[in-house]
Amino acid sequence: MTQNRERLAWIILLVSFALCIAIAVGTPLGIRQFLLTSTRRQAILLQPQKGTLSLQRGGQGDFLALRDPTWDVPERSVVMTDGAAQALLTFQAPGRNSETVATAQLYGDTRLAVSAARSPRFGMSPLPHRVTLRVEAGRVRITVLPTNRRESEALLRTPHLTALLKAGSYEVRVYSALTEFIVREGQARVTDIGGHTLSLKSAQRTIAQFGNVVPQVLPAARNLLVNGDFRQPLSVGWETYVVEAGTVQTSTVAGRPAAWFFRDGVGHAEVGIRQTLNYDVRDFTSLVLHLSVMIRGQSLPGCGMAGSECPIIVKVEYQDIFGGNRTWYHGFYSVPKAATDYLYVWSDQIPLSTWVSYDSENLMELDPPPALIQSVTIYASGHSFDALVTEVELLAQE
Repeated sequence: MTQNRERLAWIILLVSFALCIAIAVGTPLGIRQFLLTSTRRQAILLQPQKGTLSLQRGGQGDFLALRDPTWDVPERSVVMTDGAAQALLTFQAPGRNSETVATAQLYGDTRLAVSAARSPRFGMSPLPHRVTLRVEAGRVRITVLPTNRRESEALLRTPHLTALLKAGSYEVRVYSALTEFIVREGQARVTDIGGHTLSLKSAQRTIAQFGNVVPQVLPAARNLLVNGDFRQPLSVGWETYVVEAGTVQTSTVAGRPAAWFFRDGVGHAEVGIRQTLNYDVRDFTSLVLHLSVMIRGQSLPGCGMAGSECPIIVKVEYQDIFGGNRTWYHGFYSVPKAATDYLYVWSDQIPLSTWVSYDSENLMELDPPPALIQSVTIYASGHSFDALVTEVELLAQE
């Protein structure tokens, strides 16, 4: 009887000691694990830009037409655009000094699901800001932006591949039978549904598809411009000019470096940047100008009385195949034009204070087509204007 009591006492003592050790060791480890891995939801802004946009919040319920910007975009929400629509998703880290960690530009006939958007809860966490997106169809341009305190990354899924994106600019085009994934700038690790993995860097692309087809690293369209993201000073690649008054300088808006055109005054003024190329393009089959524009203010309605004073105008000067000198224009404005004012067909009205992505038609299909691209100029014209431009690319494909 005494031996049984002693044995029970030793068992209780050993179990108590083991529990004490487990609590002493496990509690701080558990707290440390919580501090390192706990996350919070990011704030998500959805901005309609043009056309019809539909939103299914949280992946449940009906799709609702959306006309105004909204922050009510919970995780698992699905966004759909029609053929003529564009929209912009902006992901911001939580906290007082919220920083933009990623953007997703949606083009027409696109279906995208926001699977998750999370940031570490505590500063000691080594985890990056992460956005997880699934693109079922259409075209999306994704920009991943590092913040001051930590890195950012995006996890992209399509029916044909999964890609981990580091800081940079990327484009994905999803069709029924394949996905084309392009790295404009940055680096990505891509895995197709067959388990084949490859790494891509700037100016590379790949195509993933159903079946036992191994994806290959392919060259992307060549960008003929330098410093179009304005991460370097304007003196790199660009020359500036001023007519009468105005300023142009680099600025960062919501984490995106840009060229900022500004003037507050009365009377005509113009300020611009120009990049001289003198590039022979006769061997190319496709030549597309891409850029993102935001207009925050303008004093003149439309593009002014004569239609030539837009807050942002892009001008491409070129020599055609017959040796003639020609100029191609495209302008942007936000304030509606006056009834008596003239407006060129190459001018687009865009929402105020919203980033809008623009892609030109294939410039190689101009009549007559270009043979030599002489220069690309971006300028602001009018009385008072406040406008920004970034992601300026002249993409050439053989």
